[in-house]
Amino acid sequence: MRKLFSALLCTVAFGASSIAAAANLIVDGNFSAATLSPYWTQSGDTSAQTLGHDYSETPLSHQFNMVFSDGAYEDFGILGQQITLDSHLVYRLDFDLQRYHASSDSVVNDSKVLLNGKVIWQQTNTGGDWTHITISNLWSNKGQVWLQFFNKNYFDYTALDNVSVYATGLAVPEPASVMMLPLGLGVLLLVGRAKRRRPS
Repeated sequence: MRKLFSALLCTVAFGASSIAAAANLIVDGNFSAATLSPYWTQSGDTSAQTLGHDYSETPLSHQFNMVFSDGAYEDFGILGQQITLDSHLVYRLDFDLQRYHASSDSVVNDSKVLLNGKVIWQQTNTGGDWTHITISNLWSNKGQVWLQFFNKNYFDYTALDNVSVYATGLAVPEPASVMMLPLGLGVLLLVGRAKRRRPS
């Protein structure tokens, strides 16, 4: 029994240390490289997508900071990167988003984030300076998945920066798996008792 509990404690400790040592799964999330490829993939309407310095002259802008921008076109421009997720862990996505709007027209835009084809965050018709966004408790059993940023703007542009994905904890087991754990422990106890009762 002591050996069993020791093994369980080692498993939990190993999982916790792995999470603590986890690195950012996104490559070039701050867009400091001279080009988007090979890490980032563009799709959809890419005609207004650019990589360059932040010259928006808003309070949080910095002229030497490189950002990804998606300009004013009616169709979605998509920026994505493939990442590999461990099904035993949950993750957190962080990014900075700016919806620059200088024209006198009303704000008409749509920004959303998809993980493995599923929308995990969306905002429409929102203007403003750089905003830090965090999305927690992300999980997937697919292994390699797409993280994609969709942007559509009728006026001005949307800018993206400082994208990161980190593991934050162990995934909660399925209810069926949780119910099977006591049964498995019970079987191990019975086997241990049977071995002790056998004559040597």
